[in-house]
Amino acid sequence: MRTRVVALMAVLTIIALAGQMLLPATARAQVPTIRFQYIVAADNLISLFDIPSIQQAVLKNYGKRYKMELSRAQGTPFVIAAMAAGETDAALLAYNSFASAVIKGVVPGGLTIIGTDFHDSHPEYFNFPWLAPADSQINSVRDLRGKKIGVLAIGTGVDATTRLMLKKSGLDPVKDANIVEIPAPAMEEAVKSKKIDAGVFPAFFYYRATAAGGFKKVFDSYQAWGKPYLFAFAVARNDFLKKHPDAIRGYLEDYIALLKYAYRPENRETLIDTVTARFKVPKVILQEFYLTRKDYHRPMDGRVAAEDLQHAVSKLHELGFLDLDLQVAQYIDNSYLPR
Repeated sequence: MRTRVVALMAVLTIIALAGQMLLPATARAQVPTIRFQYIVAADNLISLFDIPSIQQAVLKNYGKRYKMELSRAQGTPFVIAAMAAGETDAALLAYNSFASAVIKGVVPGGLTIIGTDFHDSHPEYFNFPWLAPADSQINSVRDLRGKKIGVLAIGTGVDATTRLMLKKSGLDPVKDANIVEIPAPAMEEAVKSKKIDAGVFPAFFYYRATAAGGFKKVFDSYQAWGKPYLFAFAVARNDFLKKHPDAIRGYLEDYIALLKYAYRPENRETLIDTVTARFKVPKVILQEFYLTRKDYHRPMDGRVAAEDLQHAVSKLHELGFLDLDLQVAQYIDNSYLPR
C-alpha cells in the first residue's frame, strides 16, 4: 500500500512539473514590481498608470513585464529620501534635486536618468506662475522683499526657480524673503487668505485659481530662465536597473504609448472624463488646458537631451546653489526607451 502511495505522489509531482513547464516564461517567473513616486496627480502622466481602463487599453506590458506600485510625494526631496532608504525604485525628480543627490551621493549605488517628464520655461507652453492676491501691493519681484513666498517644498525645482528669480532681481533669497512650504492643493487658499504673500502654482492649480479669480501674476518661470530646460524626468536606482532592465523597458514602452494615446485629439475627451473620475478634479478646469499648448511641454519620444538639463544645472552652480557644476550626460541612458 505504501509503495502505491509513493508511486502516486511521484506521478502527481511529474504532472505538476510538466504543467509548469508548459506555461510561458512570464507566467512561471514573478513579474517585477516597480515602486514609483511622483508629485502631482494628472500633471505627471505616470499617475494614470493606476487607472484600470488605461492599463487595459493602453499599457500592453503592464502585468506581463512589470507591475507598478505608485505613490505621491509632496516634493522631490521626499522622493530622494525614499530612494536613499531603498523604499522607491524609480521616480520623477527635478533638475536640482537630482543634481544635489548625485553630488552628495545620498542614494547607494547611484541613479540613472531614463526618460523625460516635462520641460519648463518653454515660450509656447505652460510656465510655472507665482501669484499674489489681486488687491495686494505686490506688482513685481522687488515687491517681494520681506514677504512670505510659498513653494511646494524646500529643495524642489520651483523652490530653486524662486531663489533664482529673487537673485536676478537683486534680492537675497535668505535675507530678503521668507520661503515656506505649502502643498499644491493648499496654495490657492493660502494666498487668498493672505497667510502667504505669493505662491507658485502647478498647471491644474493655476487654472483653478484663475477661474475663481482674485489673483495676479508676479512673475513666471520663463522670466527666470529665459529658455526651455528639462524640469522633471524619470530616474531609477542603478541596482534596480541592473536587476530588472526588462521591467524598466516595459514601463517606458507603455509610457510612450500613453503619451501618444493622450495627445490624439480623438482621445482627449474620454481621457479627461477618466482623469476627472479618478482624481475627483473639476472637468471644466481640465478642459481649459489639459494636453494642449496651455499645458506643460512633454517630449513625445521621452528621450533626454543632455543640453536641456545641463543648462539648468550649470545655472544653479553659477548662482551658488550647487557645490559642483555636475556634468549630467554621464548619468543619462536613453537605451531603455523604445527605438
